[in-house]
Amino acid sequence: MKIKSIALGNAEESYVEERFTDGVNIIFSDDNNKGKTLVMQGMMYAMGNQPIFPKGFNYRSNYFYCKAEINDEELEFLRRDSSFLVKKQGEQYSFDSVTELKYFLVDENIFNIPQISKDEHMVIADLNLFYELFFIGQDKRNPSNTINSGYNNKKDFINMLCSMNGYPLIDMEETNEENKQRIQQIKSDIAATKKLLKLLKKNPDVSGYVDKYGDSTQFSVFRIKVKKLHGEIAEFKKKRNLEYNRKEKLESLVQELKSLNHEIEQGNVICAKCGSDKIIYKSKGMSFEVSNSYVRKRVLSSIAYQISQKEEIIREYSYQIQQLQDELKSTLQDVPVELQKILLFSEMILSEIDYDNKLKELCEQLEELQANDKNISDSEKQAKQKCKEMKQDIVSRMNKLYREVDPQGRTFFDDIFTKRDETYSGSEEQEYYYSRILAINDYFNHSYPLLIDCYRSGEISSQKEDIMIKNFISRDKQVIITSTLKKEEYTANKYDQYKDNANVIDYSNNESSKLLQSQYVARLEMIVESFGVMFNEG
Repeated sequence: MKIKSIALGNAEESYVEERFTDGVNIIFSDDNNKGKTLVMQGMMYAMGNQPIFPKGFNYRSNYFYCKAEINDEELEFLRRDSSFLVKKQGEQYSFDSVTELKYFLVDENIFNIPQISKDEHMVIADLNLFYELFFIGQDKRNPSNTINSGYNNKKDFINMLCSMNGYPLIDMEETNEENKQRIQQIKSDIAATKKLLKLLKKNPDVSGYVDKYGDSTQFSVFRIKVKKLHGEIAEFKKKRNLEYNRKEKLESLVQELKSLNHEIEQGNVICAKCGSDKIIYKSKGMSFEVSNSYVRKRVLSSIAYQISQKEEIIREYSYQIQQLQDELKSTLQDVPVELQKILLFSEMILSEIDYDNKLKELCEQLEELQANDKNISDSEKQAKQKCKEMKQDIVSRMNKLYREVDPQGRTFFDDIFTKRDETYSGSEEQEYYYSRILAINDYFNHSYPLLIDCYRSGEISSQKEDIMIKNFISRDKQVIITSTLKKEEYTANKYDQYKDNANVIDYSNNESSKLLQSQYVARLEMIVESFGVMFNEG
């Protein structure tokens, strides 16, 4: 993946950056507030990252554009608020949320986003968690957790690394626990069945016998589990119904647009008030002139993809519902032993169950589960060991990179993240992020660029910075970093020494706290309208 150009702004003021190269790019200025962070955040925001813009910047009213080369093909992203448009191989796709964009990126094999275990379900990692593999923003940094540590946390990040390495650790732990619980249940069933056999032999007439149920705690656990499963099923059904409704609205919209096409072929449709023959279709923050046949065709194509995507999401929700219903059915069958006694003993006289055969079946199930448990335990041990080895390797690389930059430094990394109460001061935090992003890159040898906003914060010395830049250059991949120079450094043309091996971009002439300018509006307008979007609408 390589970033080619970015743009952001509105019909009054904009900015366009098209000077990136495939190697190391250093964006610098002689002072803060020159727009470097807006450019870095805007680039990632256009591709679905969580917004972390400087305070006071009204990002919701602006367009954000990013052109990137991914897997040897060019993709263009346009975002306004929660609406996305993506151009790929001459086709255009429209999305109403980050989640829809994420599924598209995975379905089309654009990004290899791994699955992680979250809230007892396997899910595709969120984009902001995935992007932290190679993007470090200026704000909300926290070495003890992920940068966007809301829904995601450092455990999710580590699990994502494990999944990238081929072993989703948490999923195996859950499977192992479920298997152990099933073994205990089968053992309880065997014990209860043996008691029933003994009881039947001693006293065949047990129709009046109902064992007193006294384990209220066990019954409470059973009731909570059933309630939880009912709630999850209801939630997935709610989500599925929502997607059904959205799909039906999209299908209705297709019929309206096709009907509009027929009307336009038969005659002209004009506004009764102003007489204009322009017809506009609005989708959240984007407006399209669908009286233009080319634009209408692209809108219809995009909506068709959305409908297809909705069908896939509906199928996925239906699968989740079926899985939960199967689990509920199994739970109701495998009720706690004491409650099972009540149910069995009260109806035993009417039952035709052959308890000898049932006991045999239960023993066979137990033998199979115990064998499976051993296999799971062995696999889990291997996965844990692989995870441990992976973390040790990455941490070892982090310490090596840190020592190269700061041989006299007192910091020693013992994990990918720090402990919650452990903080870094001065340049140590930046050295940590530099070491982490580069160590992960070297371990996985991934194809994504390295993007670090304000990469020398904390008064990184010139000697340390020189080592960092040379290390970036030696990786032979795209790197985009930003830096604010001291007055004497800027006067001395600090970055001229790297011009043979790096692309040096000076933002010093930008007006302070005023990156967006009217001179770039025409260029942004061309970009936005290339998506069929009406630039001056909305």
